[in-house]
Parts: sequence; C-alpha cells; structure tokens
Amino acid sequence: MALIEGYSSNSDPSDSEVERNATSKQNKDTSINHASGNKRFHFTKSELKKRKRQRALDSPWGSWSEDDSDNDETSRVNESDIRTESHHTELESDTNSDEQDIETEEKSSLYIEEHDYYNNSSILKPPFDVDIVFDKAPMTFKTYLPKSVKHVFDGHKNGTTQLRFIPRSGHLFLSGGNDNCIRIWDFYHERKCLRDYQGHSKAINSLDFTTDGSNFVSSSFDKTVKLWGTESGIVTKRVKCNSLPTSCQFRPNDPNEFIVGLSDSRILHYDVRVAEKDGLVQTYDHHNNGILDLKYFPDGSKFISSSEDKSVRIWNSGVNIPIKQISDTTQHSMPVLEIHPNNKYFCAQSMNNTICTFDMKPKYKRIPAKTFSGQKSVGYSIGFDFSPDGHYVCSGDIRSKIVLWDWRTTKQLKEISLPGKSPISEVKWHPQETSKLICSGPSGKIYMLD
Repeated sequence: MALIEGYSSNSDPSDSEVERNATSKQNKDTSINHASGNKRFHFTKSELKKRKRQRALDSPWGSWSEDDSDNDETSRVNESDIRTESHHTELESDTNSDEQDIETEEKSSLYIEEHDYYNNSSILKPPFDVDIVFDKAPMTFKTYLPKSVKHVFDGHKNGTTQLRFIPRSGHLFLSGGNDNCIRIWDFYHERKCLRDYQGHSKAINSLDFTTDGSNFVSSSFDKTVKLWGTESGIVTKRVKCNSLPTSCQFRPNDPNEFIVGLSDSRILHYDVRVAEKDGLVQTYDHHNNGILDLKYFPDGSKFISSSEDKSVRIWNSGVNIPIKQISDTTQHSMPVLEIHPNNKYFCAQSMNNTICTFDMKPKYKRIPAKTFSGQKSVGYSIGFDFSPDGHYVCSGDIRSKIVLWDWRTTKQLKEISLPGKSPISEVKWHPQETSKLICSGPSGKIYMLD
C-alpha cells in the first residue's frame, strides 16, 4: 500500500516506477479535464506559445503537412456532405411548399341564378335593358370630364390591386385584391358581384382578359399563373413560376398565347396548345432586372416591356432580341404602360411624377412635348388610362386623388379628391361611356365617378 501518493511501500524499484508513471498520467488527465471544464485557468507561457503555433498552422499561410491535409480533406468532405444534405432538405421543403401552393383549392361561386343575367343566357352578353350602344369603336364618340363619385363598390378587404373592364362592351369589370380573391362585377343594374374566383393563396398582382372576354389570366404573389373561364369559373391552365410573376397579358386576337413578366428579369411566352415544357415557347431575357409591366401592340405583332433596370424595350413577338431599347441616364423606372386609343403612341407612368409619351412607329422615340405632370406617384405603381376618344388622360395619385389632363395640350384640367387618405393605384375609363370611370387602391373600395 502506498504511504505517500506517488510512492509505494514495495521495495521493488520497477513496481515503484510503474506506479509513479500511472499516478503522473492520472494527474495529467485530471488537469486536462479541469482545463476543458467550465472554469477558466490561466495558461503558462509555453502553453500560450504552443496555442499560437497551432493557430498559425490553421491559417491559410500555415505550413503544410500530409496529415493536416488529410484531416482538412476529411473535414471538407464531411462539411460538403452536411451542406449537400441540408441543400436537399431545402429543395424538398421548397418542393413541398410549391406543391401546397399549386394544390390550393380552386372554386368559384355564382351569386345570381345560372343562365339568368337580366334575360340573357350568358353574363358575357351585354344587357338589353340599358340604353347604351355597346359596340362603339374607340375614337368614334365624344367624352367629357367626370365630376364626382356616384357609386362605391365593396371591392376587396385589405386593398384592391387590379381593375379590368371586359373588352369592347364594358358591362362587366374584373377586380383582384389582397384577399387572394378575384371578383367580377355588374357595372349596371344593382352593381353587385356576380361571381368570385378563388384559387390563389396570396394577393393578386395582375389580370388580363382575352379579346372576347371569355377567359382571363391571373398572376399572384404565390408564384402561380392561372387561366380561368370567365363564365364557368373553371381553371383551364396552371403555370408554376420559379420567381414572382409581376405582369401577364394575352396576345390580342389570340386566346391561346400569353406572356408573363418575372421578377428575375425574364419574360416567358406560353401557348396553351403546346404540350412540351408546359406550353413555354419562348423566353425573352435581355432585361437586367425585374419586369414591371407588359403591353402588346394592338395587332399583336410586338410588345413593350418596362423593367426595374430603368429601360423600356420593344420586342417582335416570338423573337428573343429586342428591336429597340429606350434608356437614358436621367430615365426613371416606369411601372405602368398604356397605349393611346389612336394606336400611334404609348405612355408610361414614371417614378419622377410624370407620364412620358413615346411614338409607336419605328425608332420609337420619346416625345418630350407630351409629358404630363402634376400627380404624385413616387414610390408607388400608380395606374392611369385614356378616355375612349383619346381626348383626356386620367391618373391616380398617392394623395387619394384623380388627376385629369388634356391630351393635346398636356394641360392639367381637374383634380377630384376621393374619401380617405389612401393612394389611388388603379384607374380605368369605361370603354363605352362618355364620362364614367372606376378607381381603387389600398383602401379596397372601388369608386365609380361620373
């Protein structure tokens, strides 16, 4: 038995040496355990120098050894495996979330008796009991300035984001909102919602009718684009995008083709008759930033795109080479595009509180003399529109106003204040009425002016 720690009563020197070695090893292990515990000990100078040398070896300029490289390679492989595993997990979660978005329940509710729209078998047919000719061509009748708010539609909870009149007749209009819902309204009679369309899981950010109004396309912040039957409420096509769709539009006189602008700077061209690639027939990818708005020429041969890269480009439909790029060092982003009823000019709402005008003939030059100012639009995507005869320009405003100008002189004619303090981001003039227009914004209410 050892009388003193580290020593033995045995006279055999070899046994004493063995016991002393075991005892010293035990003490060393104990000191290491203490050093690795929660309590912090001071290091000696030799230990500090050793730690410093170790840190130097771990640095990019440290000396190389085969053992270290093997260890580093092993650690890199392990880290790579971990990253790969986590990446697969993220992809699986993204895929699952995408599937959930696509599987959002699609339903449509009709709020009138089926096939009984004021003695019409279809809501797409204009009503007989309204004393208006619904097939007048643009530029064939005179329009006048609206004076005040005549009616308020319920609109959408948390804000209305889109307004679209049904082409030609205008007896119905479509609205989309932050409540993820699309509604179609009767502009006449009781002015109530006729049908709603539910199938998106996030807010609606773009809508467009086909030329005959029988179908419409919608895009949403849930990264989906859907084609709906206006009368049936049935989704006929679904497209899942990799990035956020910001604008969508049908090609004029062709209900099978539509384009979608994305936040990743691409424009996708779809044809529902094509089965391959989910109908994708062309990708336009010359912009350097997200797409803000798209607008087809009336004949469908070309289209216009505006982007966050502060440029406007003209494209031949189906060709991934822009025929014109409109950009300038002083040019601002232009989030909204509209074509004048005479089909000779198009205008763009600029982020510097102006509406700019461009020629639609080759060279597509900007016309400085046709610049409209007086509205406030900085920081918002503020919509604007033209009267059917092209004589007036009307625009929303962040100060809850409607501003109107004379097209020929660019002189501001009138401001109409609306209830509340919310911006007016959507404005549409009725295609067959002389002085009626609708407008809305984040307040959700849809105002009819006359």
